Amino acid sequence: MHDTTLLSAAREVLSKTHLVLLAGGSSTERRCSLETRDALLPYLQKLCRSVEVVDPNDVDHMLRAVRQCDFVLDVVNGAGGEDGTMQGFLDILRVPYSGPSTLPSAIGMNKEIFVSLLRDWGYPVPHGCLVTALGDPRSWPRELQQSRVLVLKPIDEGDSLGIKMLDGQAAAVEAITRIEPTDRSRWRLEEFIEGPFGTIGIFQVGTELVIGDAVLFDLPDGWRFYDDRLKQKLVDERASSKILHGPAAERIRDDALRLYRQMNYKGLVRFDFIYNDGAPVYLEANTIPALDPESDAALSFQSRFSFEDLLTLSTAAQIPGQLK
Repeated sequence: MHDTTLLSAAREVLSKTHLVLLAGGSSTERRCSLETRDALLPYLQKLCRSVEVVDPNDVDHMLRAVRQCDFVLDVVNGAGGEDGTMQGFLDILRVPYSGPSTLPSAIGMNKEIFVSLLRDWGYPVPHGCLVTALGDPRSWPRELQQSRVLVLKPIDEGDSLGIKMLDGQAAAVEAITRIEPTDRSRWRLEEFIEGPFGTIGIFQVGTELVIGDAVLFDLPDGWRFYDDRLKQKLVDERASSKILHGPAAERIRDDALRLYRQMNYKGLVRFDFIYNDGAPVYLEANTIPALDPESDAALSFQSRFSFEDLLTLSTAAQIPGQLK
């Protein structure tokens, strides 16, 4: 791929595009979505013919805006924006939009389905199961019984929201009893995987997949996992990042390329994993990753694109019939 030629063509596409930037929503990730909106807006106002910012909570405004635009850039994270709901709505209106279609979005948002699917395809993932499938701890899967630390996570939230780190079975049982019985189908208990958090970004231009670097994050002292506070820099501590090289990096790149095709993804997607004993253990796919100059997705492409160029190319490539 000739980056200079494609970037020039991508800028030309966006310069003719009336774009709706869809941000906000009602999920627990609303703040992250609004921060992405604020980061992207100056770039999009420079690149596009026009940009209209819309919050899906204002349904009347959203209906008017999307019917009149050329393309919807969806940065609504979480439920209602990332889980197939918005994608199905825009499909009904026949409005082109960013990111995967309805089914891949729904699968990517549901950690239980995503992890189960990857396991069936032969990718390494943590062992675990829905809380509703757990009975007496003595009957739990062997991997859960042997794990000194267990992870209790909602299956339909952002990658680190709501996660509880639990020391052993007794703590896990106690935490589960605090969940309302009617809500337990939303929670997954899994083994804790030791190792640095890792991520890799990927998007498609025409028939070619553009893959970023595999990036690892070493956590500051006292942190067990790379949670929302560290990712969004809400605390003084920082996770240090480094690009992974060698055979392990090549394996992760190959896995990401295959997974992107297998899941029928489009747009910029980020795969997250734990780097355990020289190999990845996959956690989830972010089909609407947080996107700003310091975000994990941007960091994955930092060695190849400026943030503006990444935004330009990954957005223009999704507008139907324009960039090949």
